[in-house]
Amino acid sequence: MEITHLKHHQIDKKKWDAAIKDSQNGLIYALSWFLDIVSPNWEAIIIDDYEFLMPLTKKRKLGISYWNKPVFTQFFGIFFRDKLNKDITLKMIKLALKKVKYVDVWFNPKNEFPESSFFIKRKTQELKLTDTYEKLANNYSRSNKNNLKKALKEGLIINQEPNIEILLKLLKGMYSRKNVEGVKELDFTNLKQIYNYSVQSNEISTNCYTLLKDGKPCAAAFFVEWNKRAIIYHAANDIGRKTRAMFVLIDEYIKDHAGQDLILDFAGSNIPGVAEWNEGFGARSLNYYAVHINKLPVPLRWIKR
Repeated sequence: MEITHLKHHQIDKKKWDAAIKDSQNGLIYALSWFLDIVSPNWEAIIIDDYEFLMPLTKKRKLGISYWNKPVFTQFFGIFFRDKLNKDITLKMIKLALKKVKYVDVWFNPKNEFPESSFFIKRKTQELKLTDTYEKLANNYSRSNKNNLKKALKEGLIINQEPNIEILLKLLKGMYSRKNVEGVKELDFTNLKQIYNYSVQSNEISTNCYTLLKDGKPCAAAFFVEWNKRAIIYHAANDIGRKTRAMFVLIDEYIKDHAGQDLILDFAGSNIPGVAEWNEGFGARSLNYYAVHINKLPVPLRWIKR
C-alpha cells in the first residue's frame, strides 16, 4: 500500500473523477471541477492508483499552510471503492498533517474515527425520496405540516425559471442580517461558477425555485443533483421568514421529485432547531466527524482563518 501526497499539477483529474464516480461515497464536492472552483490549488493524498482519495483544500496565511472547509461545501474526507478502515484513515491524515499546521474540515459519513478531542462527532440530515409524495408528506412532523398549511395561505407564487442572481442577493442579505463571518464576495462568485457549470453539464441536473410575495422574491433555492443525491443552496429574506416560504419551497421540491431514486441532502446541523426543521420533513440524521487539529505556533493559534 503506497500512500502519496500529490501537488495540484500532479493530479490526474480524469483518473480522479473516474475514481470519485466509482466510489461508494462519491460526492459532487469532491469532483475536480468543483474543487477547482472552491480551492483552485487543492492537493491530494492518494493510495496506490487512486484506490483511496482525500482532497486537501489548502490555503495559506502569513506563510503558513492550513486545511479548511471552503464556503458552500459540506463533506470531503476519504473516498473509496471497496472498504475503508480506521487504520487507513489515520495514515492518510497523518501524511496530510506533515503538509499543514491547522485542520478544520468535515469528513463524509462513510469515514469512521476513534473518539478523541480531534475527531468531533456531528450530525447531518438527509431524506430518501423513493416513496410517493403522499407517503413522504405524511411523514412530516406536526409542526412542519402546520407551518406548511399556514404558508400555503400566504399567496406565495412559485417560479421555476433559473435565476441565480436572486438567490445570491437573498444569501448576501441573509448572511448580513445574521452577521455571518468568513463569507467573502469571492465565495458568492464561486457559487455562481458552480451554478454555471452545473446547468451546462450533461451529468448534472439542476432545479431553481423562487417564491414571490406580491410579485417580489422572498425565498429561493438552487438544487444540484449528481450521483443520486441533491444538495441545496437556499435563502429567504424577512418576508420569506414571516410567510414561512421555505416550507413551501422544500415541499414543492419533494413533491416534484417524489418516487425518484434520489436523496435530498439538507447539509444538516447539530443546532437543535435546524436539525428539528430538517427532520420535520422526514429526514433522518446521520453521524459524521469534524476534524479539528491546531499545530500552529502559540502567537498564531487564535488568528481567525
